Amino acid sequence: MSIEYTAPLTVARFMTSTAFIRFIVGPIGSGKTTGLLIEILRRGIEQRPGPDGIRRTRWAIVRQTLSQLKMTILLDLLSWFRLFATYRVSEQLVILEFNDVRIEIYMIPLEEEEDQKRLLSMQLTAAAVNEFTEISPDLVGAIAGRCGRFPSKAEGSPSWFGVIGDSNAPVENSEWWNMFENVKPADWAVFWQPDGLSAEAENVENLPPGYYQRLAENPNTNWVNRYVRAQYGEDPSGASVFRGSYKRSFHVRKNLVPSIGYPLIIGQDFGRSPCSLICQPNHKGQLMVLEEVVAEDIGLELHITRNLKPRLFHERYANLRYAVVGDPSGTAKSSLYEEDHFDVLKRLGLPAFPAPTNNIDPRISAVESLLLQHRDGEGAVLIDEDMCPITVRSIAGAYRYGKTQAGVTKPLPDKTHPYSDLMDDLQYVALVMNSGMVHAIAKKIRPQRAKHPQSRVSAAGWT
Repeated sequence: MSIEYTAPLTVARFMTSTAFIRFIVGPIGSGKTTGLLIEILRRGIEQRPGPDGIRRTRWAIVRQTLSQLKMTILLDLLSWFRLFATYRVSEQLVILEFNDVRIEIYMIPLEEEEDQKRLLSMQLTAAAVNEFTEISPDLVGAIAGRCGRFPSKAEGSPSWFGVIGDSNAPVENSEWWNMFENVKPADWAVFWQPDGLSAEAENVENLPPGYYQRLAENPNTNWVNRYVRAQYGEDPSGASVFRGSYKRSFHVRKNLVPSIGYPLIIGQDFGRSPCSLICQPNHKGQLMVLEEVVAEDIGLELHITRNLKPRLFHERYANLRYAVVGDPSGTAKSSLYEEDHFDVLKRLGLPAFPAPTNNIDPRISAVESLLLQHRDGEGAVLIDEDMCPITVRSIAGAYRYGKTQAGVTKPLPDKTHPYSDLMDDLQYVALVMNSGMVHAIAKKIRPQRAKHPQSRVSAAGWT
């Protein structure tokens, strides 16, 4: 008895990974699910024998509904392992048994609350989540907590345990998108298969000729992106404002270092939860987005005193001059006090200037213009990944044009704190960069040289 299997390149990398939680993302038909099943078999064979010489492992294969499990996973299991597989219908259990190997595979749907309770009470070696984007990422941690519990210590303990999964690409701005792009748990590994239309497409030798080319003729480009090209799909709730100009690999960096001699330009909005974005132009003409300072339900003065100024006094920004650029509407006087928002900033010791305009179109265009430019092979906008996680999420898709109940895209981006606030800040700073105001602001905030009275030199000392 033998099974011949050659893993596609990405699946091979997935199988040799030591990460506790591993996912494969790719087009349909790319061999993802088969890779999961072979990984189950491999781990069962590699399990150390118990005292009776039997290598025991127990798995749960999870999907949204039982019918989905039966139409996909069950058929594949019985096809690949039919020579040594036994299916117990009443228990939704497949047992793979040969030589000294015994692998129990329970098929667990999540459509009913009782199903979830059953899953979260099991003693498992490991779990496989088929089409993981159909469930919440929060469940992954709960499932992982049931792994490593079988076999017991008396029966030899598991040689390996963890969670594996496969799916097509998630939707932008979804929980899974956020996990992959922003949260990035340290014990997770995500393996992306190539575009099905590319020369590197995997498993095509087992597919009909022209398989992906025919699928790509689907007029629904969003479907093609997710299921053929292995790319994030468009969020059905609306369109990302900077979808066509932002690219994470080009615009996001780790550990940006402020440049000596260049002023910090701080974007500032004036809502009830005012947010600040500390930026700086550098010698290459790049706009470095160094740090976000987010406020929650406080006024401007308290935010500046409690949040922003302590950050500006940090050693990271030592000896750097700074100025605030904000919404021009902030020049309107309060109905209670003879002071506008810019007066408040100046009173608190922050030089402050209104942005050139509050019109949304030139503001968005100013950011897009910079995003589409490059400087010495790098983006003209660089965002610090660790110091600006909400800004990264905002520009990647959380800042978006919503849709009406009729499904029509709205003409203005949604006002959603803190995403829209930080994007307003970035727009004010981008306007300053594009209008040439940086030099003028730098001159106005240049430290004044101390004036010393001229001393008279006595001619008596001359020779």
